[in-house]
Amino acid sequence: MGPRSIARVLVTAGLISACALAGSPALGQAAPGANKPAAPAAAKPKPAAKSGGKAPAKPAAKPAAKKGSSKKPPATRKAGEPGEPDENARRVIAGAPPTPGRSVDESPELKAMREVDLALFSTTPSSGPDWPSDDLPRLEGDDPVLVASGMPPAAPRPTAQAPDAPGDLSWLRKLDMPDIPVRWDARVVRYLEFYKNTPRGRAMVATWIKKSGRYGAAIRRVLREQGLPEDIVWLALVESGFDPTIHSPVGAAGLWQFMPEGARIYGLTVDRWIDERLDPERATLAAARYLSDLRRRFGSWELAFAAYNMGYGGLLASIRKYNTNDFWELSRVEAGMPLETALYVPKIVSMAIVARNCAVFGCDTIELDPAVTFDKVAVGAGVSLRTVAAAAGASEDAVDALNPQLPAGRTPPLAPDAKEGASFTVRVPAGTGARAAKSVGKLLEREEKLERYVVRWGESLEDIATSRRTTRSSLLSVNGLRRDEPVRPGTVLLVPPAPPTADGAAVEGVEKDKRPVLVVPGEAFSYPDRRRVFYRVAPGDTAREVASALGVTAPEICRWNAIDPGASLHDGMTLQVFVPKERALKNALVLEEAEARVLPVGSPEFFTHFEALKGRKRMEVVAAEGDSWRGLSKRFGLSLGMLERINHRSRTSPLAAGDKVVVYVPATPTPAAPPAEPVKERPEDKGETMVAVVQPAEDRAAPPSDELADKDDEGATKPAVLRNEEPKPSTPPVADKPAAEPSPAPVERKPTDKTPAPPPSKSGQGA
Repeated sequence: MGPRSIARVLVTAGLISACALAGSPALGQAAPGANKPAAPAAAKPKPAAKSGGKAPAKPAAKPAAKKGSSKKPPATRKAGEPGEPDENARRVIAGAPPTPGRSVDESPELKAMREVDLALFSTTPSSGPDWPSDDLPRLEGDDPVLVASGMPPAAPRPTAQAPDAPGDLSWLRKLDMPDIPVRWDARVVRYLEFYKNTPRGRAMVATWIKKSGRYGAAIRRVLREQGLPEDIVWLALVESGFDPTIHSPVGAAGLWQFMPEGARIYGLTVDRWIDERLDPERATLAAARYLSDLRRRFGSWELAFAAYNMGYGGLLASIRKYNTNDFWELSRVEAGMPLETALYVPKIVSMAIVARNCAVFGCDTIELDPAVTFDKVAVGAGVSLRTVAAAAGASEDAVDALNPQLPAGRTPPLAPDAKEGASFTVRVPAGTGARAAKSVGKLLEREEKLERYVVRWGESLEDIATSRRTTRSSLLSVNGLRRDEPVRPGTVLLVPPAPPTADGAAVEGVEKDKRPVLVVPGEAFSYPDRRRVFYRVAPGDTAREVASALGVTAPEICRWNAIDPGASLHDGMTLQVFVPKERALKNALVLEEAEARVLPVGSPEFFTHFEALKGRKRMEVVAAEGDSWRGLSKRFGLSLGMLERINHRSRTSPLAAGDKVVVYVPATPTPAAPPAEPVKERPEDKGETMVAVVQPAEDRAAPPSDELADKDDEGATKPAVLRNEEPKPSTPPVADKPAAEPSPAPVERKPTDKTPAPPPSKSGQGA
């Protein structure tokens, strides 16, 4: 036996061992008591497709649930293991918009493929050598012998378990071949053995063959028209499980899982009104053109399929790095391509072989799902699918299922430059097209007229609803918007016509006390050639975008409003912007200065307004000798944390006599004090002002110790009183004035009864 024959026998023996593993109970129907193979924790393979879909069905391999146990058991984890976060709550906290699309869950078909990949290839990542084929070129005796390849030494492969008896693989040579190239790689053989020899594998291919009836014939027709192999149809199975409505977490969508930018390159419209990635007919044409371009670039269908999955840029980099243009070689070398791509091409090839040999794989008696058939009707802009369904005499769900490319449930509004009378194509159930075309016009005459509206900067759905005399919920329904979906500037909506008085009375007629209150920094700005307007921040706004829309710069926006350019803007903030006087701001919703009540931060008007909303007023008091933060907190009904927040001083910092302390007290006036005894006014008393001071330490008991502080401070406390006071020479002045000559003791104006202070609030309460 020559060296060539010996090599062939060794390769064959190795593949027999690998294929025997595919028929083991771990990969097919689980034997009683057998453990399923565990996927490696360090390098878990990604799903074979980019997409997810509807809620996954339970895989067939899992044991049936016990009768009477309909409640799902709570998820448990071992002690010390990290838990899984709530992704919806994380999006809310991060302020992220909701995930677009109808579904990002994994479909049953894609989940089954991923589980097969884990079972077949998780314990043996390397695919092994190619299966010998008479179609492949071989080195003859006079050909050069490869001594060194320049590649690093291959890592040792796990030893495959030797089967009890070698399997017969001669059946592979009797199979009918598809119209795409076939290489008898070990991965292809392993898939085929699984589909042929295990009950689970046979059930899976039967399901996939059955489901291909819905779109298979239409896809094959487009592929023939484009001059491509018809068996490329199985790439759509691997991508989406033949589900045209599926969305992936990374943004791919549709039967062929196009990303938005790639779809637009190949002529598909992708916006909030039309997403032609979900149109099986147009998306298939775009995918055929894309695959044709990839085939021309790389020269082989295997590389074209790989580029479709991993991106042609990444594949080109891998080809240049390893200096080979053979897919099967690239899929074997270390880090040559993602594991998903290394299994992606074998999956397509193996399914194409199965479809050509249904009898061998036990699916020749499967009845295909009926093909999707429909009639087409031309309708105008803004027509709802509900109206079309009523005109066709069909259910709304049936019409929705035929038109997944209309996510809003109606045809889009006309573009500004569109011709009057432009129409859109809507699919209706087969046999109802003539009736729908005849009746839709009459139904539209009874519906409310809608017109196109472009959302402006700073505008919300509430603003639009108010100006059009409708409700926010009505706008959500008409435009197919989710309740939490952000509406960004430039979004095109359908709204009722503007009422005759929408542009009515000027804002000068608004009463002053009803003007909105806007807060600006304490620093004032003035420009002779500019006017000040106010812009309300909408979700998703950035300083750079707002500045561009209003004709100023982002640094100016930050300086005028004391904001951090690196931090996010938040809904509810208002920005003051100084724009050129002659600039018209038609694309933004702004308030002119006369339309608002402006409060600089820290001004008396600022504190008066915001504290009045809480039934309080701001007051400065002067600490007397012996005062403490705890005593002041009890006296004025404020927590220690609140005093720290207001005054920016720690409760442990010393409080000296004469220190000014800001407190917030109830705005309700205290009971009127009885008239004080008449005091003869001296000339030097006329110029003095009234200040609030704390009762002197000598007029009350000594402060309690720390152990008895809480107990002694309970009950009503004496509030600060207003009095005319002239500081003594031995004490620091109360105000910023030089000390005066000693004078007789001042006369206090004290209330006769004490008013209990409100209970102290918790530390850290809101200001």
